Amino acid sequence: MQLPILINRASEVPIQSQIVSQIRDLIDRGFLSSGTRVPSSRELSEQLGVARRTIMLAYEKLNSEGYLETRQSSATVVCELNPRQAIHVDTAGGSHSSDRLPTPPATDLAFAHINPNLYIPPHQRPELDFSIGRPDHRLFPQKAWQRLMFENFAAHARVISEYPDPRGYLDLRIALREHLRKTRGIVCSENQIIIVSGAQDGLNLVVRLLSQPNSSAIVEDPCYHGAAIAFETSGVKLIPAAVDREGIVVDDWPKEARLIYVTPSHQFPYGVTMSLERREKLLSWVYKSDAYVIEDDYDGDFRYNSSPLFSLSALDQSNRVIYLGTFSKSIGPGLRVGYVVFPQHLADAASDLKAVMSNGLPTLSQAVIAQLIRSGAFERHIAVMRRQYLARRDTLIAGLLKAFPKSRISGEEGGMHLIWALGPNHPSAQDLASKCKDAGVGIYPVGGSPICKSFSPANSRDVMLGYAPLTEEQISQAVGRIEHVLLKC
Repeated sequence: MQLPILINRASEVPIQSQIVSQIRDLIDRGFLSSGTRVPSSRELSEQLGVARRTIMLAYEKLNSEGYLETRQSSATVVCELNPRQAIHVDTAGGSHSSDRLPTPPATDLAFAHINPNLYIPPHQRPELDFSIGRPDHRLFPQKAWQRLMFENFAAHARVISEYPDPRGYLDLRIALREHLRKTRGIVCSENQIIIVSGAQDGLNLVVRLLSQPNSSAIVEDPCYHGAAIAFETSGVKLIPAAVDREGIVVDDWPKEARLIYVTPSHQFPYGVTMSLERREKLLSWVYKSDAYVIEDDYDGDFRYNSSPLFSLSALDQSNRVIYLGTFSKSIGPGLRVGYVVFPQHLADAASDLKAVMSNGLPTLSQAVIAQLIRSGAFERHIAVMRRQYLARRDTLIAGLLKAFPKSRISGEEGGMHLIWALGPNHPSAQDLASKCKDAGVGIYPVGGSPICKSFSPANSRDVMLGYAPLTEEQISQAVGRIEHVLLKC
């Protein structure tokens, strides 16, 4: 380690004293903490270009003052107790506080208190947590992942020292091209695909690429809060659109709206699937209005009661749909790997912007995912998850209907969560969530949820229940606790 020490050879202060003073200051200011090893006298003399004996005398001085100590291993380290702290207590709450300039107020920051609120520390999670959008870590394909990581590591040693392609690892984009053609009906080239760090990164890329000053975007009401944040922080005005049993209600929207954000496969949060008729109506409006659609297919890998409809991107005949996908639900959000499929005429500009934003992502995880897809292991993994989640969904529905026979349940056809509408004799969703948390169960109201953005008053009796991270036994136990809580109300 090299120390930030500057020698002024024109100064009247001896070089030894300059070294002592600067190391002392580094320790006093906390840059060198207790136990930190400092360079050997030989190393520091080579760094500063001074005689080694000068360094040795400086270290002896600092040793005598109690700043440094030499251990049996011959290593010189910072002492455990700073001499200045031993004789001085700073009542102002920190050393050198009188020398500090005032800190600007955080309220002046444009992004203060803006957060999609997806991260919850493990110690704050309830024992039985119906969390939204979190896959079961026990289903992670660990053996295949470890094997492929080992196989790819040696081949990627050289790649680590090079800048990656901003579009993403080529093999993954080629594998995704074939995967999307078979599973979503999307016909595209690998150059239209940009690998991003999860769906939120993809949203920010699209919004930054297409938003204009004083522009507007149409979003579902309610919608995913992270999407609303991506628009709002880019200065885009949001126009809420109602959602019914067929998806977003296409209306006579303002002409200045140039972007539409939808979740057609499993509307977030209510879980309805946009009908084919509604998809065609939406695309017709887009064509006439010279607008673009952002299709967020956040959990489209999981369909239970029917075959999936063609994606909006597959139906698009005018290159107006931007498709957003992610591996956060199918493999794990900790990987931070997603992708965006742009129309051909936007792909180069999107790649250039991606280079400005982050210049690409680490390639090793991308290489592993590419091999998972090409080998068929990814498809088998999804099939296992789909069977497990279907059994968990059925267990949850059966448990709710048994405990509360008049329950209304929706959004269960696909995805990883459903909506449970509380009965008129039940407390509000917020009150029930609070009581359930005390009982070790996490449930999530739609109204007031930090991950949902509601423009009109949300139904105060609607609860989101994510069944993916819980086993069937845990789900049954959780429903029993909810029933016990409601009996006491």
